[in-house]
Amino acid sequence: MWTDESPFVARFHGRRRVWRLHNERFNPLTTQATIKHDIKINVWGAFSLHGIGIIEEIKGIMDKEMYLDILENAMILSADMLYGREDWQLQQDNDPKHTARVVKAWMTHNNVPLLPWPAQSPDLNPIENLWSILDASCKDRKCNMASKLFAILRDAWGTLDKSLLESLVNSMHDRCQAVIEAKGGASGY
Repeated sequence: MWTDESPFVARFHGRRRVWRLHNERFNPLTTQATIKHDIKINVWGAFSLHGIGIIEEIKGIMDKEMYLDILENAMILSADMLYGREDWQLQQDNDPKHTARVVKAWMTHNNVPLLPWPAQSPDLNPIENLWSILDASCKDRKCNMASKLFAILRDAWGTLDKSLLESLVNSMHDRCQAVIEAKGGASGY
């Protein structure tokens, strides 16, 4: 089960190219206003070959105590939903809050099987791609409140296609091979 956190903003900022003639530089029809202080939230989520787990809004700055709360609630529920009594492993990156002594003790006490993860792991976690896909899937969102933004993301999360999840999971062999070939560096995934 792959997990991670990601930020999202109220207005989608996908890449755009603007084509204009030199004399149109300041024409209002060929310029675009920028957003200086957009609404931003952070979310935690989990997914596997079996489907999506819970997506959870992170209120404030996540520290090890907040992460423990997510583990005890959202992560355990996600594992139960996705695996039941099947064997599974949890993937998390090496963020300091994920590797804090109290978190490691909780993992051991609760028999959570951790997938070994390299100290530096560029491009390996497929949930990073899932976050981008989720963001783009609700690019037409119009909201001016964090709670509305989370509701939009949660609804879009619930509609992610299982074949997409399978494709991301099945890409792991190629991801790992690409990182090995790049000698641990970025690989394009």
